[in-house]
Amino acid sequence: MKSNDLLKTAKDLVYLVSCAVNGETPEKNICDKMNLDKVLKLARNQSLSAAAAIALENAGIISGEFREEKFKAVRRLSLLNTERGKVLSKLEDSGIWYLPLKGIVLKDYYPKTAMREMSDNDILFDCEKYEEVKDIMEGLGFKCKLYGKTNHDVYEKPPQLDFEMHRFLFDSFDDYEWYNYFKDIKSKLVKDDDSTCGYHMTNEDLYIYLICHLRKHYVQCGTGLRSLLDIYMFRKKFNGLSENDYIQAELKRLNLSEFEQGMSVLASKVFGFKELSEQELDELMFFAGSNTHGTKENLLMQKLSNDDSTAAKRKYAMRRIFPSRESLRREHPLVYRHAVLYPFWIMYRPIRGFVKYPNRMFGEIKGLRKFKKKENRGRYNE
Repeated sequence: MKSNDLLKTAKDLVYLVSCAVNGETPEKNICDKMNLDKVLKLARNQSLSAAAAIALENAGIISGEFREEKFKAVRRLSLLNTERGKVLSKLEDSGIWYLPLKGIVLKDYYPKTAMREMSDNDILFDCEKYEEVKDIMEGLGFKCKLYGKTNHDVYEKPPQLDFEMHRFLFDSFDDYEWYNYFKDIKSKLVKDDDSTCGYHMTNEDLYIYLICHLRKHYVQCGTGLRSLLDIYMFRKKFNGLSENDYIQAELKRLNLSEFEQGMSVLASKVFGFKELSEQELDELMFFAGSNTHGTKENLLMQKLSNDDSTAAKRKYAMRRIFPSRESLRREHPLVYRHAVLYPFWIMYRPIRGFVKYPNRMFGEIKGLRKFKKKENRGRYNE
Protein backbone atom coordinates (compact mmCIF):
# COMPACT_ATOMS: atom_id res chain seq x y z
CA MET A 1 0.00 0.00 0.00
CA LYS A 2 1.50 3.34 -1.06
CA SER A 3 2.11 6.04 1.54
CA ASN A 4 -0.83 8.25 0.54
CA ASP A 5 -3.14 5.25 0.38
CA LEU A 6 -1.89 4.01 3.76
CA LEU A 7 -2.44 7.38 5.40
CA LYS A 8 -5.98 7.68 3.99
CA THR A 9 -6.81 4.10 5.00
CA ALA A 10 -5.28 4.56 8.46
CA LYS A 11 -7.38 7.69 9.03
CA ASP A 12 -10.51 5.80 7.94
CA LEU A 13 -9.76 2.88 10.26
CA VAL A 14 -8.93 5.18 13.16
CA TYR A 15 -12.21 7.04 12.63
CA LEU A 16 -14.24 3.82 12.79
CA VAL A 17 -12.38 2.49 15.83
CA SER A 18 -12.64 5.87 17.59
CA CYS A 19 -16.40 5.83 17.06
CA ALA A 20 -16.63 2.29 18.40
CA VAL A 21 -14.69 2.86 21.63
CA ASN A 22 -16.23 6.29 22.32
CA GLY A 23 -19.83 5.21 21.72
CA GLU A 24 -20.27 7.44 18.65
CA THR A 25 -22.17 6.53 15.48
CA PRO A 26 -20.03 7.02 12.34
CA GLU A 27 -21.37 9.48 9.81
CA LYS A 28 -22.59 7.58 6.80
CA ASN A 29 -21.34 10.17 4.32
CA ILE A 30 -17.80 9.69 5.71
CA CYS A 31 -18.10 5.90 5.52
CA ASP A 32 -19.36 6.08 1.94
CA LYS A 33 -16.03 7.64 0.90
CA MET A 34 -14.00 4.79 2.40
CA ASN A 35 -12.46 1.94 0.46
CA LEU A 36 -13.70 -0.76 2.83
CA ASP A 37 -11.57 -3.46 1.20
CA LYS A 38 -8.43 -1.51 2.09
CA VAL A 39 -9.78 -0.66 5.54
CA LEU A 40 -10.49 -4.34 6.20
CA LYS A 41 -7.01 -5.40 5.11
CA LEU A 42 -5.39 -2.84 7.43
CA ALA A 43 -7.81 -3.68 10.25
CA ARG A 44 -6.82 -7.34 10.02
CA ASN A 45 -3.12 -6.42 10.20
CA GLN A 46 -3.84 -4.22 13.22
CA SER A 47 -6.20 -6.63 15.06
CA LEU A 48 -8.91 -3.99 14.93
CA SER A 49 -11.43 -5.68 12.62
CA ALA A 50 -14.04 -6.33 15.30
CA ALA A 51 -14.06 -2.72 16.52
CA ALA A 52 -14.35 -1.43 12.95
CA ALA A 53 -17.16 -3.93 12.24
CA ILE A 54 -19.13 -2.75 15.28
CA ALA A 55 -18.77 0.88 14.17
CA LEU A 56 -20.00 0.06 10.65
CA GLU A 57 -22.97 -1.87 12.03
CA ASN A 58 -23.87 1.11 14.21
CA ALA A 59 -23.88 3.24 11.05
CA GLY A 60 -26.24 0.77 9.35
CA ILE A 61 -23.53 -0.51 7.00
CA ILE A 62 -23.56 -4.28 6.82
CA SER A 63 -20.44 -5.93 5.43
CA GLY A 64 -20.25 -9.71 5.34
CA GLU A 65 -16.45 -9.70 5.54
CA PHE A 66 -16.33 -7.33 8.51
CA ARG A 67 -19.07 -9.30 10.27
CA GLU A 68 -17.11 -12.52 9.73
CA GLU A 69 -14.03 -10.90 11.28
CA LYS A 70 -16.09 -9.89 14.31
CA PHE A 71 -17.45 -13.41 14.70
CA LYS A 72 -13.90 -14.79 14.51
CA ALA A 73 -12.73 -12.34 17.20
CA VAL A 74 -15.65 -13.25 19.48
CA ARG A 75 -15.05 -16.97 18.97
CA ARG A 76 -11.30 -16.68 19.60
CA LEU A 77 -11.94 -14.64 22.74
CA SER A 78 -14.40 -17.27 23.99
CA LEU A 79 -11.98 -20.11 23.32
CA LEU A 80 -9.10 -18.29 25.01
CA ASN A 81 -11.29 -17.48 28.03
CA THR A 82 -12.36 -21.12 28.35
CA GLU A 83 -8.83 -22.48 28.00
CA ARG A 84 -7.43 -19.85 30.35
CA GLY A 85 -9.93 -20.97 32.97
CA LYS A 86 -8.56 -24.52 32.71
CA VAL A 87 -4.94 -23.31 32.97
CA LEU A 88 -5.61 -21.09 35.98
CA SER A 89 -7.55 -23.86 37.69
CA LYS A 90 -4.54 -26.16 37.34
CA LEU A 91 -2.22 -23.45 38.68
CA GLU A 92 -4.56 -23.04 41.66
CA ASP A 93 -4.56 -26.79 42.30
CA SER A 94 -0.75 -26.80 42.19
CA GLY A 95 -0.39 -23.77 44.46
CA ILE A 96 1.46 -21.73 41.80
CA TRP A 97 0.86 -17.99 41.96
CA TYR A 98 -0.02 -16.24 38.69
CA LEU A 99 -0.75 -12.84 37.17
CA PRO A 100 -2.85 -12.42 33.98
CA LEU A 101 -1.32 -9.81 31.68
CA LYS A 102 -2.05 -7.41 28.82
CA GLY A 103 -5.16 -8.22 26.79
CA ILE A 104 -6.66 -10.42 29.51
CA VAL A 105 -6.93 -7.30 31.68
CA LEU A 106 -7.30 -4.59 29.04
CA LYS A 107 -10.27 -6.14 27.23
CA ASP A 108 -12.46 -5.22 30.21
CA TYR A 109 -11.69 -1.53 29.68
CA TYR A 110 -13.38 -1.55 26.27
CA PRO A 111 -17.14 -0.95 25.80
CA LYS A 112 -17.39 -4.48 24.39
CA THR A 113 -14.67 -7.01 25.18
CA ALA A 114 -14.62 -8.25 21.56
CA MET A 115 -13.33 -4.83 20.49
CA ARG A 116 -10.01 -5.73 22.09
CA GLU A 117 -8.94 -8.64 19.89
CA MET A 118 -6.53 -11.17 21.36
CA SER A 119 -4.14 -13.49 19.57
CA ASP A 120 -2.87 -15.17 22.73
CA ASN A 121 -2.98 -15.21 26.52
CA ASP A 122 -0.06 -13.87 28.57
CA ILE A 123 0.35 -15.05 32.16
CA LEU A 124 3.18 -14.34 34.61
CA PHE A 125 3.81 -17.16 37.10
CA ASP A 126 6.20 -18.23 39.84
CA CYS A 127 9.44 -18.62 37.86
CA GLU A 128 10.67 -21.35 40.21
CA LYS A 129 7.81 -23.60 39.06
CA TYR A 130 8.54 -23.57 35.33
CA GLU A 131 8.91 -27.35 35.10
CA GLU A 132 5.57 -27.88 36.82
CA VAL A 133 3.95 -25.34 34.52
CA LYS A 134 5.33 -27.17 31.48
CA ASP A 135 3.80 -30.40 32.76
CA ILE A 136 0.48 -28.62 33.33
CA MET A 137 0.38 -27.09 29.85
CA GLU A 138 1.33 -30.31 28.10
CA GLY A 139 -1.18 -32.19 30.24
CA LEU A 140 -3.87 -29.85 28.91
CA GLY A 141 -2.93 -30.71 25.34
CA PHE A 142 -0.60 -27.80 24.56
CA LYS A 143 2.56 -28.24 22.51
CA CYS A 144 5.62 -26.43 23.81
CA LYS A 145 7.10 -24.28 21.02
CA LEU A 146 9.68 -22.29 23.00
CA TYR A 147 11.13 -23.19 26.36
CA GLY A 148 13.78 -21.68 28.60
CA LYS A 149 15.30 -19.28 26.04
CA THR A 150 13.56 -16.00 26.82
CA ASN A 151 11.49 -14.47 29.62
CA HIS A 152 8.47 -16.48 28.47
CA ASP A 153 7.70 -20.00 27.29
CA VAL A 154 5.32 -20.46 24.35
CA TYR A 155 2.60 -23.10 24.19
CA GLU A 156 0.24 -23.75 21.26
CA LYS A 157 -2.96 -25.70 20.84
CA PRO A 158 -5.41 -25.84 17.90
CA PRO A 159 -7.38 -23.87 16.96
CA GLN A 160 -5.30 -20.70 17.41
CA LEU A 161 -4.86 -21.10 21.15
CA ASP A 162 -1.48 -19.61 22.03
CA PHE A 163 -0.27 -19.01 25.57
CA GLU A 164 2.86 -17.12 26.60
CA MET A 165 3.77 -18.20 30.12
CA HIS A 166 6.07 -15.53 31.53
CA ARG A 167 8.81 -16.30 34.01
CA PHE A 168 9.66 -12.57 34.07
CA LEU A 169 7.99 -9.51 32.57
CA PHE A 170 11.14 -8.51 30.68
CA ASP A 171 14.33 -10.22 29.63
CA SER A 172 17.70 -8.80 30.61
CA PHE A 173 18.62 -8.29 26.95
CA ASP A 174 15.46 -6.20 26.34
CA ASP A 175 16.57 -3.62 28.87
CA TYR A 176 18.59 -4.59 31.93
CA GLU A 177 17.15 -1.72 33.99
CA TRP A 178 13.57 -2.80 33.20
CA TYR A 179 14.45 -6.40 33.96
CA ASN A 180 15.77 -5.42 37.40
CA TYR A 181 12.82 -3.11 38.02
CA PHE A 182 10.19 -5.77 37.30
CA LYS A 183 11.92 -9.00 38.35
CA ASP A 184 10.53 -8.70 41.90
CA ILE A 185 7.10 -7.45 40.83
CA LYS A 186 5.48 -10.09 43.08
CA SER A 187 6.17 -7.88 46.10
CA LYS A 188 3.99 -5.15 44.57
CA LEU A 189 1.09 -7.35 43.47
CA VAL A 190 -2.35 -7.37 45.07
CA LYS A 191 -4.03 -10.66 45.97
CA ASP A 192 -7.28 -11.45 44.12
CA ASP A 193 -10.29 -11.80 46.41
CA ASP A 194 -11.82 -14.70 44.50
CA SER A 195 -8.83 -17.04 44.16
CA THR A 196 -6.07 -18.65 46.18
CA CYS A 197 -3.10 -17.99 43.89
CA GLY A 198 -4.26 -15.19 41.58
CA TYR A 199 -2.84 -11.66 41.73
CA HIS A 200 -3.24 -8.36 39.93
CA MET A 201 -1.21 -5.17 39.59
CA THR A 202 -2.25 -1.87 41.04
CA ASN A 203 -3.55 0.48 38.36
CA GLU A 204 -0.40 2.57 38.75
CA ASP A 205 1.99 -0.33 38.23
CA LEU A 206 -0.11 -1.65 35.34
CA TYR A 207 0.23 1.68 33.52
CA ILE A 208 4.00 1.72 34.05
CA TYR A 209 4.21 -1.81 32.69
CA LEU A 210 2.07 -0.92 29.65
CA ILE A 211 4.37 1.99 28.80
CA CYS A 212 7.47 -0.20 29.15
CA HIS A 213 5.90 -2.91 27.01
CA LEU A 214 4.89 -0.38 24.35
CA ARG A 215 8.40 1.10 24.33
CA LYS A 216 9.99 -2.35 23.98
CA HIS A 217 8.03 -3.23 20.85
CA TYR A 218 8.18 0.31 19.46
CA VAL A 219 11.97 0.25 19.26
CA GLN A 220 12.33 -3.39 18.19
CA CYS A 221 9.90 -4.49 15.47
CA GLY A 222 7.51 -1.58 15.80
CA THR A 223 3.96 -2.02 17.07
CA GLY A 224 0.49 -1.38 15.75
CA LEU A 225 -2.42 0.91 16.47
CA ARG A 226 -3.93 -1.51 18.98
CA SER A 227 -1.05 -0.81 21.39
CA LEU A 228 -1.73 2.90 21.15
CA LEU A 229 -5.46 2.25 21.62
CA ASP A 230 -4.73 0.29 24.81
CA ILE A 231 -3.03 3.37 26.26
CA TYR A 232 -6.01 5.50 25.23
CA MET A 233 -8.52 3.11 26.84
CA PHE A 234 -6.52 2.87 30.07
CA ARG A 235 -6.29 6.65 30.37
CA LYS A 236 -9.97 7.00 29.50
CA LYS A 237 -10.98 4.58 32.27
CA PHE A 238 -8.62 6.01 34.88
CA ASN A 239 -8.80 9.68 33.98
CA GLY A 240 -5.91 11.64 35.48
CA LEU A 241 -4.27 8.63 37.12
CA SER A 242 -1.19 8.72 34.90
CA GLU A 243 -0.29 12.17 36.20
CA ASN A 244 0.08 11.10 39.82
CA ASP A 245 3.42 11.54 41.57
CA TYR A 246 4.25 7.82 41.88
CA ILE A 247 3.79 7.08 38.19
CA GLN A 248 5.70 10.15 37.06
CA ALA A 249 8.58 9.42 39.46
CA GLU A 250 8.83 5.79 38.31
CA LEU A 251 8.69 6.73 34.62
CA LYS A 252 11.48 9.24 35.19
CA ARG A 253 13.50 6.55 36.96
CA LEU A 254 13.04 4.29 33.90
CA ASN A 255 13.89 7.09 31.43
CA LEU A 256 10.40 6.87 29.95
CA SER A 257 8.93 10.27 30.83
CA GLU A 258 9.34 11.82 27.38
CA PHE A 259 8.14 8.69 25.60
CA GLU A 260 5.06 8.37 27.82
CA GLN A 261 4.17 12.00 27.34
CA GLY A 262 4.46 11.71 23.58
CA MET A 263 2.44 8.50 23.40
CA SER A 264 -0.30 9.72 25.73
CA VAL A 265 -0.78 12.91 23.72
CA LEU A 266 -0.71 10.98 20.43
CA ALA A 267 -3.24 8.41 21.69
CA SER A 268 -5.62 11.10 22.95
CA LYS A 269 -5.51 12.90 19.60
CA VAL A 270 -5.62 9.84 17.32
CA PHE A 271 -8.64 8.27 19.04
CA GLY A 272 -10.19 11.52 20.28
CA PHE A 273 -11.18 12.90 16.86
CA LYS A 274 -8.49 15.61 16.99
CA GLU A 275 -6.41 16.99 14.16
CA LEU A 276 -2.82 15.75 14.02
CA SER A 277 0.34 17.75 13.35
CA GLU A 278 2.71 16.70 10.57
CA GLN A 279 4.96 14.98 13.11
CA GLU A 280 1.98 13.17 14.61
CA LEU A 281 0.86 12.06 11.15
CA ASP A 282 4.33 10.55 10.69
CA GLU A 283 3.87 8.70 13.97
CA LEU A 284 0.46 7.48 12.83
CA MET A 285 2.07 6.14 9.66
CA PHE A 286 4.70 4.33 11.72
CA PHE A 287 2.05 2.57 13.81
CA ALA A 288 -0.16 1.86 10.79
CA GLY A 289 2.77 0.39 8.87
CA SER A 290 3.97 -1.79 11.72
CA ASN A 291 1.06 -4.28 12.03
CA THR A 292 -0.06 -5.62 15.41
CA HIS A 293 3.23 -7.23 16.40
CA GLY A 294 5.64 -5.23 14.27
CA THR A 295 7.39 -6.20 11.04
CA LYS A 296 10.63 -7.87 10.04
CA GLU A 297 11.48 -4.71 8.11
CA ASN A 298 11.23 -2.63 11.29
CA LEU A 299 13.42 -5.14 13.14
CA LEU A 300 15.99 -4.93 10.36
CA MET A 301 15.76 -1.14 10.49
CA GLN A 302 16.51 -1.22 14.21
CA LYS A 303 19.40 -3.68 13.82
CA LEU A 304 20.92 -1.56 11.04
CA SER A 305 20.21 1.74 12.83
CA ASN A 306 18.25 2.68 9.68
CA ASP A 307 21.52 2.62 7.71
CA ASP A 308 21.22 1.01 4.26
CA SER A 309 24.90 1.30 3.40
CA THR A 310 26.87 -1.75 2.25
CA ALA A 311 29.12 -1.49 5.31
CA ALA A 312 26.13 -1.57 7.70
CA LYS A 313 24.62 -4.58 5.93
CA ARG A 314 27.96 -6.41 5.98
CA LYS A 315 28.33 -5.74 9.72
CA TYR A 316 24.81 -7.06 10.33
CA ALA A 317 25.54 -10.23 8.32
CA MET A 318 28.68 -10.88 10.35
CA ARG A 319 26.73 -10.54 13.60
CA ARG A 320 24.22 -13.08 12.31
CA ILE A 321 26.96 -15.53 11.34
CA PHE A 322 29.01 -14.98 14.51
CA PRO A 323 26.54 -14.13 17.32
CA SER A 324 27.60 -12.57 20.61
CA ARG A 325 28.51 -14.57 23.71
CA GLU A 326 25.32 -13.33 25.39
CA SER A 327 23.28 -14.72 22.50
CA LEU A 328 25.12 -18.04 22.81
CA ARG A 329 24.54 -18.16 26.57
CA ARG A 330 20.82 -17.57 26.09
CA GLU A 331 20.06 -19.66 23.02
CA HIS A 332 22.84 -22.27 22.81
CA PRO A 333 24.12 -22.89 26.36
CA LEU A 334 25.92 -26.12 25.41
CA VAL A 335 28.10 -24.31 22.85
CA TYR A 336 28.56 -21.45 25.32
CA ARG A 337 29.92 -23.84 27.97
CA HIS A 338 32.13 -25.86 25.60
CA ALA A 339 34.10 -23.54 23.32
CA VAL A 340 35.53 -26.49 21.38
CA LEU A 341 32.10 -26.96 19.80
CA TYR A 342 31.97 -23.40 18.44
CA PRO A 343 33.63 -23.90 14.98
CA PHE A 344 31.50 -26.99 14.29
CA TRP A 345 28.37 -25.13 15.36
CA ILE A 346 29.22 -22.17 13.09
CA MET A 347 29.33 -24.55 10.10
CA TYR A 348 26.29 -26.57 11.16
CA ARG A 349 24.00 -23.63 11.99
CA PRO A 350 23.44 -22.18 8.47
CA ILE A 351 23.03 -25.67 6.97
CA ARG A 352 20.38 -26.48 9.56
CA GLY A 353 18.71 -23.13 8.92
CA PHE A 354 18.42 -23.60 5.17
CA VAL A 355 17.14 -27.18 5.59
CA LYS A 356 14.64 -26.50 8.37
CA TYR A 357 13.63 -22.88 7.68
CA PRO A 358 14.42 -22.18 3.99
CA ASN A 359 11.74 -19.49 3.56
CA ARG A 360 12.87 -17.66 6.67
CA MET A 361 16.55 -17.78 5.65
CA PHE A 362 16.00 -16.68 2.05
CA GLY A 363 13.52 -14.06 3.22
CA GLU A 364 16.07 -12.53 5.59
CA ILE A 365 18.73 -12.46 2.87
CA LYS A 366 16.31 -10.88 0.42
CA GLY A 367 15.13 -8.37 3.01
CA LEU A 368 18.71 -7.38 3.84
CA ARG A 369 19.64 -6.89 0.18
CA LYS A 370 16.57 -4.77 -0.56
CA PHE A 371 16.48 -2.80 2.69
CA LYS A 372 16.17 0.96 2.26
CA LYS A 373 16.01 3.67 4.88
CA LYS A 374 12.55 4.43 6.23
CA GLU A 375 11.30 7.98 6.63
CA ASN A 376 8.41 7.12 8.95
CA ARG A 377 10.48 5.24 11.50
CA GLY A 378 8.94 6.78 14.63
CA ARG A 379 10.38 9.82 16.30
CA TYR A 380 11.44 7.82 19.39
CA ASN A 381 13.55 5.54 17.21
CA GLU A 382 15.72 8.49 16.27
